[in-house]
This record gives sequence, C-alpha cells and structure tokens, in this order.
Amino acid sequence: MKGVDKITAVRLAEILTERAVVSSEVITDALYAQDKNGEPFVQVLVNGGHITEWDLAKLVTENFNLPFLMASNYQISDAAKAKFSKEVLFQYTMVPLDVFDDIVCVAMPVMLTFEEIHKIQKAHECVLFPYVGLISENKKVLSDLHKDYPEWASAEQKRREEAAKQFSAKQSGDWMSIFDAGEEAIQATIKKGPSKK
Repeated sequence: MKGVDKITAVRLAEILTERAVVSSEVITDALYAQDKNGEPFVQVLVNGGHITEWDLAKLVTENFNLPFLMASNYQISDAAKAKFSKEVLFQYTMVPLDVFDDIVCVAMPVMLTFEEIHKIQKAHECVLFPYVGLISENKKVLSDLHKDYPEWASAEQKRREEAAKQFSAKQSGDWMSIFDAGEEAIQATIKKGPSKK
C-alpha cells in the first residue's frame, strides 16, 4: 500500500502537536508509555481522555489517506477469520475483514504503525489493506468473534499496569539512590570537618 511507511506514532504525534489537539507533555508521556509498557500510543491518548477515538480516527484518515470502516458493519469472511491466530488479533486489536488473493483487509484500532503492519505481513505472507476503525468497535467485534477476548484484554491491562508500576518503582529507586549517595557525601564532609587551606 502506497505511503504505508509514513504511518508511525511519531508522525501522528507531530500532527497532534502541529494542530495543538493534545499537549506536548501528554504526547511525550504517551510515547514513553508505548515504549516502556507496550501500550499503543493511540490507546494511551484515548484511555487518558486526551482525545476521542472519533477525533483521532478522523485525523488518521485525513493525514494518512486511509479509508474508515466500522468493523461491525462488515460481513467478515470465513477466509479472513482463518487468516490470523486470535493471539495476533488480540495483540493488535485488529479485526480481519476479507481476503482477496494475498491481500487481507483489516480494521485497525485507529492506527497500526508501519512496523506493526510490516511485521504482520511478513509473518503471515500477505499484504495488509488497513481500514481505520475505532478501538472500542474493534474490541466489541473481537469479543463477538472470540468469547475469551475480554478475559485476555483484562489480563493484558493488568500486565501493563504492573509493568508500569515496576518501571516507576525502578525509576524512583534510581533517584533515591542518587539522593542517598548525595546525603552520604554530605555526611562524610560534615564528619571530616572544615577543610584547611
């Protein structure tokens, strides 16, 4: 698909910043959360209430020239259902729609990055044709297709929260060790007394 290599979280972050839709601090935190906890950038923004998924989907369709589709309005083909394992669909919150030779149409959760699209294409020897979908819509359709999706999503959310806590504790611990080292140096200087020149 032409221009698919431009679909990146960083490019979307630039667009959001240029349009002053979301503050640069929130964008930085969302990119950081994606990098450290694996939570998709767009989901961090939506879950945090910084932008609606509708507004985000509109920005993605306009700026990346991608079509929009509500997954529940599409009659999903059996070939599409069989194309990917449920683990892949769950991991990317992606809904398979149809298969045409080696082209697979999918509804992505607002946005999958070029790296994610490339990884899926390589692993499944296909070409993805992504439609922009809504995160909540894709979750609903995945729950209808796979009854164990809600349980998986809940466990995944807990895993991400735990990873975020551990990372935060480590960061806090790193700062505390700096402060502790500084305190020890000050105490050592006090015990030695004033330096003589």
